[in-house]
Amino acid sequence: MSASVWEAPGGSWAVPVEPAPGAVREHRAWTRRGEAWEASLEVAAPEDAPGHVTELDALVARLAPRDWTARTFASAWGAEFERVEHPAVEGLHVGVRTGRSSHGAHPIVALETTGLVVLVSVAWSGNWRIAIDDGVLRAGVEPHDFFIDLAAGESVVAPSVFVAHGATLADAGAALAAAVGGIIPRSPRSDAMPTEWNHWWPYEDREIDADTFLAESRVAAAVGLEVATLDAGWFGSADRTADWQTERGDWERENTVRFPGGVVALADRVRETGVDFGVWIEAEALGADARARRTHPEIVATRSTPDGAVRITVSLDPDDPTFLGYVCLGSSAGRTFVLDAMEDIVTRTRARWLKLDFNVDPGSGCDRDDHGHGRGDGLFRHYQGLYEVLDLFRQRHPDVVLESCSSGGLRIDLGIAQHVHCHFLSDPDWTEHHLQVLWGASLMLPPAAILHWTWSQWLGDHPAQRRPWAELSEAEFDRSLRAALLHRTGVSIRLTELPAHLRERLATHVQAFRSRIAPLLVDGVLTTLTPPPLREGRGCRQPVFQLDSRHGHLLAAFALDTASENVTLAWRGLQPDARYDVTPLADDEAPFTATGAELRAGTTRRGCSWLWLAVRRADG
Repeated sequence: MSASVWEAPGGSWAVPVEPAPGAVREHRAWTRRGEAWEASLEVAAPEDAPGHVTELDALVARLAPRDWTARTFASAWGAEFERVEHPAVEGLHVGVRTGRSSHGAHPIVALETTGLVVLVSVAWSGNWRIAIDDGVLRAGVEPHDFFIDLAAGESVVAPSVFVAHGATLADAGAALAAAVGGIIPRSPRSDAMPTEWNHWWPYEDREIDADTFLAESRVAAAVGLEVATLDAGWFGSADRTADWQTERGDWERENTVRFPGGVVALADRVRETGVDFGVWIEAEALGADARARRTHPEIVATRSTPDGAVRITVSLDPDDPTFLGYVCLGSSAGRTFVLDAMEDIVTRTRARWLKLDFNVDPGSGCDRDDHGHGRGDGLFRHYQGLYEVLDLFRQRHPDVVLESCSSGGLRIDLGIAQHVHCHFLSDPDWTEHHLQVLWGASLMLPPAAILHWTWSQWLGDHPAQRRPWAELSEAEFDRSLRAALLHRTGVSIRLTELPAHLRERLATHVQAFRSRIAPLLVDGVLTTLTPPPLREGRGCRQPVFQLDSRHGHLLAAFALDTASENVTLAWRGLQPDARYDVTPLADDEAPFTATGAELRAGTTRRGCSWLWLAVRRADG
């Protein structure tokens, strides 16, 4: 292990802790990832005896004796990336036991001291922990209910842990996000950053049918969107009132009342409107009433011992408390079932976008002894199996964008990020909330790995999502659109009912995204220039972000509380003597040229949102 790993501006921040002698052997290593590092661990049993593993912490280090504080992020449905400040770090224990990496807290901790911020992120989609006791930092798998029994000579690789540092939180986040940008899956289709329309929030499953979906697809094509995604409601029994939640797993059945010709015929007709077809599936899940639960008992995840996990899993079975509501991917049969389901719907419909949801809290996971895993590592093997399935799917379907969603943003981590093209940030997306979760997510993920929609039009009852759509001013609508153009983007509104002048504004912004912003996302890193805006009118009310790419620098600024405010637009990091061509995107203001020093000093404008692109002149 190189001592240089522990060096940062201001000196050493930690020293490695050597493992205590034990029955198992530990091999630790560090891999440089740009300006960040990845800590890895392999644990092996002796060649002549079995081993028993109860902890898998890829990072174990003693912090330098400084006045450290910590920043963590709590997370719940619709309340992702809620910051929590810790005035001291001794005794810090943060993690999850819900079975989903971001249900309870996000797997990232910022350790801060004078002139230095260190980010630590566990690359794991299941239960994890980051803890500091007696000055020793441990980051890895949550040990509650976890153990692995190794045969003689057998080994296991721990989830890795990423570390990045900088003089500020923004600097450390930019270093980590840039490193992650180098390890996420890439393909020409994914790097084209296609835009989508999704039916879910304005229609859910109650009001969607083939004719409605086709009508919306036509308008999506007219405004320049490239994919129309069919969300939940397409599968299951042929009944308009069927509940998709209880029938998850029966992917071979289609709701032919809502979609009389089936989804294959629908997909063909959608392509005729001028957009590609996308589709949703929750392939890991099993509804309580699913036929697959009875016909494939070998795939069902169960737990005989209560684990105390707090679950928001939908469609459990009150008559069978052992039923966990998901397919155990620790079993080969489970992996085959899930991969087959994903491949079948994509192959039949020729979909070019697959939204993979997971509305399940596995807790400590499956403890069956006939799945190929042990009683203490069912959840661990499930996520190893999920990563394997995702990699196989991408290899076989390189032209499909693979999106990860989990009750919105409850499984956002650097483990699954290495196996999917993008993460969905949160179910709600009103602008203030969206910018809060984006602020937190940008510390971990590059824009290429982030997807969120503009302010959606909900059919259901959510007070913050209510908007007087017919009365919206163009300025207010522009603000909601621009906030979601700093990463992969889409909309979930009734395009057919959108007033003509707002439909025109949407088309203008989609075109600006396609021609000017999408190229920046391929290698871009999003930096926060202000403290975060927070839900309920808290936090910074004039947030500013900067997207930096080899193709240019995009500054985004928002006045959240009024229709018009004086806001200073000031870049950071531009070369002072260089000259830049600045283009206000989707705006009436004329382009202009300025030096880097002038742009860093800032200019004040009145309004409520801005997207300005600065490109360095070849002769400057």
